Amino acid sequence: MPAITPANIHIAPADLWTGGTPPAAGTDPLDPTAGTPSVFNTATTSFAAVTSGGTYIGATQGASTITYRPTFYMVEVEQAMGEVVTIPTAEEASATFTLVEVGYANLATAFGQGTTRVQGGTVAQGIYVGSKSVVSTKVTALVSRKRSGTGYYIGTLYSSYSMEGGTFTAERRQEARIAVTMRCLADTARPIGDQLFQLVAFDANPA
Repeated sequence: MPAITPANIHIAPADLWTGGTPPAAGTDPLDPTAGTPSVFNTATTSFAAVTSGGTYIGATQGASTITYRPTFYMVEVEQAMGEVVTIPTAEEASATFTLVEVGYANLATAFGQGTTRVQGGTVAQGIYVGSKSVVSTKVTALVSRKRSGTGYYIGTLYSSYSMEGGTFTAERRQEARIAVTMRCLADTARPIGDQLFQLVAFDANPA
């Protein structure tokens, strides 16, 4: 019987950043591991930030997830019981999380198509929304430390947008919760095989 590794059972919260700049793409347009490989995103010292930059979204509630779903076209023939050819025809990737800190930057991430404005330093911070025809995209980075306390996972969506918008709520008996779904667009300037996101497991904490 093969040995199991309990340390690989992952139970841990995630921290998220939105905005910033995607990690540098590799130099081979057909292979992100060839030539000069695409750069891994990393957490900075003491997990204070991520090297892709952006704004920390603060407290979340419930699971933060990265989901990838490919679609395949499958060919069946009379001479076999199973499919004999399958080719990928589409793929989608997204990150979902629920914000609990109601700052204007978090609301702007949820609303997606808004335009932010800061007035008088920090006197007023707001979002204008309506009839913006250009899709606003941003980097979304998720960091989750390994249960052992050493090492972490980091997932980075290169070009994501809020596909379901968001809600602002005010209620006396319950904290406001802003559910967000960030869906990927393919970044065609990156190598084939590295145009949606990357997910990296580091075995050591950031220096």
